[in-house]
This record gives sequence, C-alpha cells and structure tokens, in this order.
Amino acid sequence: MPDWDSFRLARLPFALKLALSCFLVTVGTGYLVAGVNLYLTYHLTDGEPGLGIGDLRRAFYGNRENTKLASKIDGGSMAQFLPRAGDREKILSWIQDGAAEDGYHATVKPILAQNCVRCHNPNGLQRFTPLTSYEEVMVVTQIDRGEPPQLWARVAHTHIQSIGLIFLVLAGIFSLTQTPQWVKTAVIVLPFAVLLADFGLRYLIKYAPGLVYGMAVSGALMGALFAVLILVPLYEMWLRKQ
Repeated sequence: MPDWDSFRLARLPFALKLALSCFLVTVGTGYLVAGVNLYLTYHLTDGEPGLGIGDLRRAFYGNRENTKLASKIDGGSMAQFLPRAGDREKILSWIQDGAAEDGYHATVKPILAQNCVRCHNPNGLQRFTPLTSYEEVMVVTQIDRGEPPQLWARVAHTHIQSIGLIFLVLAGIFSLTQTPQWVKTAVIVLPFAVLLADFGLRYLIKYAPGLVYGMAVSGALMGALFAVLILVPLYEMWLRKQ
C-alpha cells in the first residue's frame, strides 16, 4: 500500500506538477471570470451602483408591490436603457391602465423595439425574457416574484453538476497536501455542502426574502474555499520548503 502520510506534492515529477498547476490556475481564473459575470448580471438590479443585498433580493425575491416590467424600468436595471423623456412614464401608464393590446401596439411596442428588443429577443443576450410580441410582454406585466422556478432549475442543475465535478478534482488534489487531517476533512466536505446550500437558498428566497443573507454568506464562503483548494496545493508544489 502507498504510504500517503509521507507523500509530498513537491516530489511529483516536474511535468505532473506543471499539469496540475495549469489546471489549478485555469480553474481559478474561470472562477474569477464567473464572479465578474455575476457582478455584471446583477449589479444594477435594484437601480443602485454596486452589487449588494438589495440586488440579490430584487433578483430572486422580486418586488411584490409591482410588476416585473415596471420594477425593472422604474429604478431597476432597465431604467438606463430608456433615456428618452416620457418613454418610461408611457409604459408605466399602460401597465396601470390594464396593459391592453391596442395600447401595446400604439405606444409600448415602438418604445421596446427601439430600446429593448435588440437584447430581449430569442437570439439576444436576454433571450430568456423576450419582448418581441404582446404575449411575451404580458409575461413580465405580472407581479414581480423574482427568478421563476424553471429558470432556477435550468441554472441549478448545470451549476451543481459542473461545479461539483470541479470540487471533486480540487478535493482530490488537496487531499494530498500536508495539512492536518481535520483541516482536510473540513475543506473537502464544506464546498459540496455550501454549493447545495447556495442553490437551495436561492430557490427558497422567493418564500423567505431574509434568506438572501444566507445565500450571500454561502457564496462568499464558496469563494474562500475555492481559494484554499487552489492556493494551498500550489504553495506546496512550488514554494513550501521540504
């Protein structure tokens, strides 16, 4: 049986250390890019600069006092895309008057076509919320209840599976480090638990908005665990004195 207690990452062949290091650096870079994507996606959700609890609450719980379209254009992330004076007020008035189809064609459709449809179409960046027809716009004139369950399921199942596989590989590499056994146990188990908690809380926020704080904590903890799983093996392979 191999003597794993005396195993050292630093004693691996140079080519294998190089391959593992390239993998760790690539995964770390990918996680940083994912963080940038998270910021760009949600940082204007509540209409204020910067990514905060308000953005996450508005994105996943919604604004139960308003429709989704109204909350987006009145102080939300879409307000910046309606620069012409009066356009926002016309859409809000149309919603308040009952969102009739004739008013959509006469007033709302030209505004959306000029400012929104370039992204909100089946092939655009916001293809999950198309605004190219009256029927599609009616979907977002309902009360804003945040992220719909079908979108949560689509995002959750791909992220849980893919990130779970990444954690499996990172945990395998980390298990060969010279850290104490109790630290290894915690650092190997926690990422999987935090990943499930993060997406579980993301779904439950629509029923209990206070859980947004738990989701923010789990996201921050996941980032910290990513850093530990990547930086500790790199340190042992290249910097730690034997």
